[in-house]
Amino acid sequence: MKDQKLKLWMGIGMATMLAGSGSGAWAEEGGESGHDDMVNAADHGGEGGENHGGEGGEGGENHGGEMGDAFSYFAAGGEGGEGGEGGEGGEGGEGGEGGEGGATVAPVASDGAHIAMIHMMQGHLMAARELIKAGEVDEGRPHLTHPWIEVYPMAERGLEAHGQDRLGKQLKTLAEGAGKAEKWSDVSADFNAAWKSLDQAVAAISGDDAESPATVAKVMLSLTKQAVLEYDEALEDGRFVAVHEYQDGRGFVLAAREYLERNKAGMMKQNKEAWRDANTVLDELQKAWPTAMPPAEPVVKVADLYARQARLELALAPYLF
Repeated sequence: MKDQKLKLWMGIGMATMLAGSGSGAWAEEGGESGHDDMVNAADHGGEGGENHGGEGGEGGENHGGEMGDAFSYFAAGGEGGEGGEGGEGGEGGEGGEGGEGGATVAPVASDGAHIAMIHMMQGHLMAARELIKAGEVDEGRPHLTHPWIEVYPMAERGLEAHGQDRLGKQLKTLAEGAGKAEKWSDVSADFNAAWKSLDQAVAAISGDDAESPATVAKVMLSLTKQAVLEYDEALEDGRFVAVHEYQDGRGFVLAAREYLERNKAGMMKQNKEAWRDANTVLDELQKAWPTAMPPAEPVVKVADLYARQARLELALAPYLF
């Protein structure tokens, strides 16, 4: 336990150091998604294709290395991480880009990583739904494409191994229809079909401990870490310049909140105090995203947000060791 606490405190120090330096080491370049044809065919509502409307030029395919970093919780926990695969052949987090020595988990090898990816996809969809229902249709459309473009390529082989071949087709259908949406009812049927398949994919993942408290904690940390990375990426000189990255982060935090609530019974049964602590820290972390559209100035400094992520690691530590 002494060594475990030391590792956690070292994690806090690293998070603070990286935050103070702009976290450049956290955001590695991802590979090509392999979905170029679909991306070029899908109308992003004038959002400039893969580059999110030119907001900093941060296209969907540039998130791979960051996601590999977010999945490091599973590699550290021994749930897989066939050193060097880390994201299926260049689809975000390959070998030398965060996958060396098992630092990035191979999706096919880890049920927990699959669950995290599925909830990331749902986080993207939550951002889209919130924006479109609020009348921000132009802002919401691109987020309907993100599960298919940004996350599914990493999860494809693993999901197919669990018999979830249909999910890709539904995500592609939703993405291809995104550009035609003018109101929520235009996409609600395809959205609900994709969402149902995502829930079914979680249920289909094998393993008695697929959603044990330890796995729930790792999924939570993966979602919130990716949210923090997106928040960091969205900012430049103290201003939000990449709006969709901010919105992605908000979606991931909303997905983390929903997932934690869904698994409340099992988490509280194992450790009520840790459950309360995690909720308290998550409340503080979530304050960085007060609205669906970013505020004029950040509510929370990037360094403070990395520190809150480190505190969430501490709060969830009793479930991990």
